[in-house]
Amino acid sequence: MNKLLIFALPAVLLFASGCAIVGINVKHKTPKKAFKYPTFTHADTLRGKLSNYRTCYDVNFYNIDIEVNPDDKFIKGFADFHFINKTDFDTIQIDLYENMKINGIICDSDSLRYERIYNAVFVYFNQSQKKDQQTIMTVYYEGNPHPAKRPPWDGGFVWKKDKSKNPWIGVACELDGASLWWPVKDHLYDEPDSLSMSVTIPEGLFCVSNGKLINRTKKDNKETFTWKTSYPINTYNATLYIGNYKHFKIPYSNNESKFDLDFYVLPENLDSAKTHFKQTVDMIKLFEKRFGEYPWQKDGFKLVESPYAGMEHQSAIAYGNGYKNDKYHKFDYIILHETAHEWWGNSVSAKDYAEIWLHEGFATYSEALYVEHTKGYDKYLNYLRFYSWLIKNKRPMVGPFDVNYWDYKDGDVYMKGALVLHTLRNAIANDTLFFDIIHTFYNDYKYSIATSNDFINLVNEKTNSEYNWLFNQYLYDRTCPQLEWNYFYDPTKMKNFVKYRWTNINSDFPLPIKIEIEGGEEALIHPSKNIQSYEVNTGVWLNTNASYIRLKRNKKLY
Repeated sequence: MNKLLIFALPAVLLFASGCAIVGINVKHKTPKKAFKYPTFTHADTLRGKLSNYRTCYDVNFYNIDIEVNPDDKFIKGFADFHFINKTDFDTIQIDLYENMKINGIICDSDSLRYERIYNAVFVYFNQSQKKDQQTIMTVYYEGNPHPAKRPPWDGGFVWKKDKSKNPWIGVACELDGASLWWPVKDHLYDEPDSLSMSVTIPEGLFCVSNGKLINRTKKDNKETFTWKTSYPINTYNATLYIGNYKHFKIPYSNNESKFDLDFYVLPENLDSAKTHFKQTVDMIKLFEKRFGEYPWQKDGFKLVESPYAGMEHQSAIAYGNGYKNDKYHKFDYIILHETAHEWWGNSVSAKDYAEIWLHEGFATYSEALYVEHTKGYDKYLNYLRFYSWLIKNKRPMVGPFDVNYWDYKDGDVYMKGALVLHTLRNAIANDTLFFDIIHTFYNDYKYSIATSNDFINLVNEKTNSEYNWLFNQYLYDRTCPQLEWNYFYDPTKMKNFVKYRWTNINSDFPLPIKIEIEGGEEALIHPSKNIQSYEVNTGVWLNTNASYIRLKRNKKLY
């Protein structure tokens, strides 16, 4: 999902007694009051917890078949669940918003009883289901799906019309969940191996969904479009777009990758799109170089003009940024960020929203890597410096588990997540090794679920060291590490010194800081909680550009 607010801030230099202190985040503070999480309810637990009623079965395929009525903002149809029984059971939990009516649930020609508790639906089988058995269950339903208030952040269905008054429809539901519009096991942990989506709409419109278009039929002034994915997919990524679309494509090839980039846009934007979307090629090539091959080659890559800003729907990214590039960086942020999600979030997926930084932090850091690729390392540093000013530090980046919680208004999972990876790169101080870690993490966990611990363990293994101190500070504590310093001249020794120490840390924090001395000499200092000093003959830079820390001058530091 794209960030809520993006703007640029100037770099900052502080000069003091011949010593310049340069920092990624020199003015940033940790708020005195920590954020208070909301009081979680039974409904939150039903939505977010992997109870026995969910872990007892594993969905490997969904077949969704619906008719969309734009005039009434109404959908009706069914969803087939294909799943493997992981244990013996007689009850399972699925999910569907309360405002959506269930017309019946069928398994093996039997009508099944069910009970609704909030948005959870408990389905009771007529006889015990046995472990390792393959089961197919169909849920028939209808209703007016939850409308989006502020898509994609406050999600739901979007019912609009284009300039020619044609229906223009989309859905975005990352935070709200796919169960707002179709019956599903609505938890990040269980991705189906593939998914089919058949959508019937008024003739004359076109429907785009995930994967490949495998069938298109007309009947009674209506047309049905059937799309199918060839890979696992997050259920919130399953989507549809309905509109008067025009289509064009750009063939893509890079090393062993070869597939089409498909673009679906409104007619009045076709010419602009053919020029504007060319930048997508270079973005994908950079991400393939850094992370690994584009994950959905059988399904291709699609950008679809949407009636909202953007969303990383797998192989069918929503684009609504008005064909505008950022004036300073000369690229379209929505294309860049949402394309990065094809690797981070769509292919490598978090188990719980508590660790959504694995989606958003990695995707935001991917933006900075593209800036480095196109404009060099100094611009990369500037880009991350801008983002550091937006970090709030109100709560730890890893949030509460089992309650489906993430507040999109707190952008730390984006910006601070990116700065954590940036700081790790500095701490490792070996770009070959750092990018090998990122590449390996992606390829080890593509098409599957990953956790923060999976990444931390890989970092420790690859570096043959222990970096828990870094992740404990940045992921599980909200405070920003603070480097206190003072620069002074000792007349008795006739020498200049810089003194320094860490504060706002909970344990040892062996993050190195580079000193750049006038004349070109460089050295590393290793601050601790104890006051240390470094002798300098002339002006000196404490260069923290490569780390996310706060600098504070303490004149009492002797």
